[in-house]
Amino acid sequence: SAHGANFVRTMLRLGAGREALRVVADQHGGPTPAAGIAAAGLAMLGAMRADGGLGGLYHFSGAPDTSWAGFAREIMAQAGLSCRITDIPTTDYPTPARRPANSRLNCAAILRDFGISRPDWRAGLAQVLQELKP
Repeated sequence: SAHGANFVRTMLRLGAGREALRVVADQHGGPTPAAGIAAAGLAMLGAMRADGGLGGLYHFSGAPDTSWAGFAREIMAQAGLSCRITDIPTTDYPTPARRPANSRLNCAAILRDFGISRPDWRAGLAQVLQELKP
């Protein structure tokens, strides 16, 4: 999102002032634009209102899956920043919260029940960067 504290905004801020950043490369998932989550939720709500038999637990995330380092590289590339991203293991970036190495989600049920495909996070990133332009 172009709003609030998030990875995209942090990478843009750090990337604008540094030549290089070290970013975790052994944790994988599907970055998901906030607008994509909202659109999926609204589509699901409409479908569930029309068909009371729909419902359950659904996963939704952006595609393709990538690492935090891969995400950071794409942020720098799309933003036109020359900051280099160096891959590091999770052990080199300790945090109070334990993070899973595999945050990839199986989104087959939301596609099956609602026809909602995983959005390309790179297109979502482009939209966020466009919103952030002065």
